[in-house]
Amino acid sequence: MISSQYPSALQFGIPANMQSHIRVSSQLPDQYMQYRIPLPAETKYVEAPFGSYITQEIKDPDWVICWQQCFIRERVRLRPSASQPMLAMYCILKGNVPCRLQGQGKLMLIEKEYGLYYIPSQSQNIADLKTGNYEMICISFSPSFFSKYISRHPSFEEIHLQQQKQARKGTMLPAIRMDNPDLKILKEIRYCPSDETARKTFLQGKLDDLLTLYFNALTPKYLQNGELTKKLRQVCIYIQNHYHKTLNIADLSKQAGMHINTFERAFKELLGTSPRGYIEHLRMKKAALLLLQTTLSIKDISTNTGYSGANYFTAVFRKRYRCSPREYRKNRLS
Repeated sequence: MISSQYPSALQFGIPANMQSHIRVSSQLPDQYMQYRIPLPAETKYVEAPFGSYITQEIKDPDWVICWQQCFIRERVRLRPSASQPMLAMYCILKGNVPCRLQGQGKLMLIEKEYGLYYIPSQSQNIADLKTGNYEMICISFSPSFFSKYISRHPSFEEIHLQQQKQARKGTMLPAIRMDNPDLKILKEIRYCPSDETARKTFLQGKLDDLLTLYFNALTPKYLQNGELTKKLRQVCIYIQNHYHKTLNIADLSKQAGMHINTFERAFKELLGTSPRGYIEHLRMKKAALLLLQTTLSIKDISTNTGYSGANYFTAVFRKRYRCSPREYRKNRLS
């Protein structure tokens, strides 16, 4: 497989005045063997005037898991970047890292926190590392992997759309404190089964678990369990089965047994999007599928996805995909 078949991985740009003094190797020096992961990985050891760092990547067409250790003797400014639009979970195990993300400005990556980030391709980002040791895990996801996850957790849809649109502005979701369950999953990933076939299934499940823990941490505790959540999930299932029909928010709130204002607020807190936004998300996904897999007219597709007219459908589609339905069909099929 060629590298373009994998999600993009984070690269560290070293200051130009140090380029002629760096040494790169695929082997770890003896003094760093304690950091070697037991899985087959693409290893890179870089030694420079400011210190050294190690990256160890496990690659799959759906994700790249990269362990990173930095050993800094002198303060340095590195420039993290990605060759392709990158959607990644970044986990800080040791050290605090002041950063600047293109389009977002300054932020601090805090020890024992993790978050989701969209990093534009070839973007201008900065990481200022002080003297000390750092340990991070960066997990980048393919659009197809994340699409499957979004079908269950649409609150991640907006950051995924940034990757699909190849936006030039970086985006991030809130960083969350890592608790024992999160750290346990990261340890299990590091020491996963050695058998190649079992490893794929095991890692796929652990990454799904990690994203779910992160999603739950973003969701208010009172919505994670109980009768209220059960009612809202029943309404979600109803919407999934009837999004192509006329749906009234007031009627949906009655199904949940809630006042409409409470329903809309609780729905958004649980799913990260409003009831209308969720309905539109399902309709647009279906419309895009019909455009690519059928020869139905724009009018018929608008009718089949719950819109009252082709003009309004086209306006909504253009807002989401930055092109008309006809242009979408032509560009994707050409």
